[in-house]
Amino acid sequence: MADLQARCLKSIREIPREQWDRLWPPLAEGYDFYRCQEEAGIADFEFFYLGLYAGDQPVLLAPLFTAPFNMGLAMDETWRARLEKLQRYWARFLVFKTLFCGSPTSERNVVGIAEAYRSDPALFAALDRALLDLARLHRVFMVVFKDQVDADAEIFSPLKRLGWFGGDSMDTAILDTPYKTLDEYFTQLGSRTRKELRRKLRQAAGELDVETVADISAVVDDVYRLYKGVHDQGVMSFEVLTPAFFLNFCRHMADNTVFFLYWTKGDAGGGGRRLVGMDFCLHFEDRMLAKYTGMDYSVSRDLNLYFIGLLSNIEWCIRHGKKSCVLGPGSYAVKQQMGARLIPLRTLTKMVNPVVNWFANRFA
Repeated sequence: MADLQARCLKSIREIPREQWDRLWPPLAEGYDFYRCQEEAGIADFEFFYLGLYAGDQPVLLAPLFTAPFNMGLAMDETWRARLEKLQRYWARFLVFKTLFCGSPTSERNVVGIAEAYRSDPALFAALDRALLDLARLHRVFMVVFKDQVDADAEIFSPLKRLGWFGGDSMDTAILDTPYKTLDEYFTQLGSRTRKELRRKLRQAAGELDVETVADISAVVDDVYRLYKGVHDQGVMSFEVLTPAFFLNFCRHMADNTVFFLYWTKGDAGGGGRRLVGMDFCLHFEDRMLAKYTGMDYSVSRDLNLYFIGLLSNIEWCIRHGKKSCVLGPGSYAVKQQMGARLIPLRTLTKMVNPVVNWFANRFA
């Protein structure tokens, strides 16, 4: 293979769309998705891209970002709780600036690679060198490939011979939706679950209006308030999105965007209507991705907003002929009870300091 030249690209606008599309899987979150993310002004996150070029053509394109990473996110619940107590007094303890390959907001980590180079050791050697050069330039502690499905992790396994080590990320939940109606979906559930979900739907019908839109410009402040309400309840949260993040998808990916808005019913004169929940989703040819949710916790339990949101997503997928609904990480017991299956996600990591990396490899 020809010698590969590494280029750091500060914006996706520096990459011709046709070059990106030539390397990128067609149903993955692609060019416009990364543009929406990059231009959202997410605090403490710097986005850029690595290209490996043979002549003037890229044979690998990787989205990158730097961010402070709290090691508690990689721990089990017991050790995370212990670290949280320490961080009350020393906020930056075990928080390291990290270079990530991937995206903080995507379904999974995707790197575009030309088919002819996928088994070329020279490509992975060049990738290893380029990432470590960028890591030193940005003064980060470690480099992490985040959220790889097993097939992608296998492609990048040659990096393990260069000192990288694997780990587990949070699983993602996927619900297959090969049904013609919501009632048909219900028949696949256990009788107790089916009865409980039907009861919640009947209750919601009298208390909530569900609206689906591609543009939330008129209510963006309320949508963001609801998103922050959920975000701020999280443990050791990672990214903090901005209103611009949501608006960018309305502007640049309207054909792939759907917001579910949950309104309390108004009185007979139309007064008293209030936005109490939202789901932001992306949809592609065969599936929908549930990205972010928001809710008013003062009424969420009484209105069963979490379950109504899941059922609204599922019903939309069925109605629009989607094969699956990606429900994302967390709340696994509930999602499995509703028929979802868990897909493991993997990480690949290399510490910039070779001595630290030697020890990390042996304890990984």
